[in-house]
Amino acid sequence: MTQSPFRFRAEDAIALSLMDLANALSHQCEGVLAEAGLTAPQWTVLMNVAGDVNFQDGRRVGDGIFSSEIATARGLSRPHISATVTELIRKGLISQQDDPQDRRRKLLRVTPAGLEILYRLQPRRQMINDRLLTDLSADQRQRLMDLLLVARRRARESSEGDTVNLRIA
Repeated sequence: MTQSPFRFRAEDAIALSLMDLANALSHQCEGVLAEAGLTAPQWTVLMNVAGDVNFQDGRRVGDGIFSSEIATARGLSRPHISATVTELIRKGLISQQDDPQDRRRKLLRVTPAGLEILYRLQPRRQMINDRLLTDLSADQRQRLMDLLLVARRRARESSEGDTVNLRIA
């Protein structure tokens, strides 16, 4: 009998549960986003540019944001964010202006058309999230949020040297 490389570890089970949860949420949102003509990355960037306070990033709303800030906050590559930003500009959902302090940098802002889409999607977004968390009390929801913020902070603090490249030959 072959011995399994797996043994139960709460850390592994939590990480896999978070990945499953992210996949399930992504799947539930696909249809809603398709109706709005958006992909999940475009929606995420659009919400960032609009200053959605639910990201818990401590950013002031309405000041605009740089694509590099979005890349850092969401843990995405700059080329990925750049392509997404270009598409959102093409769709007229965000605009970019020169940064007054450094004209090489572009400040991103949501347009009225972008806000209209976000307002239209918000009730469905809330319905999906409410259904997901319906079995948790207000105290449990706050505790979960606190714990997720701690884990997210740790994930963001991880240095490049700590990453492991999993390569299957």
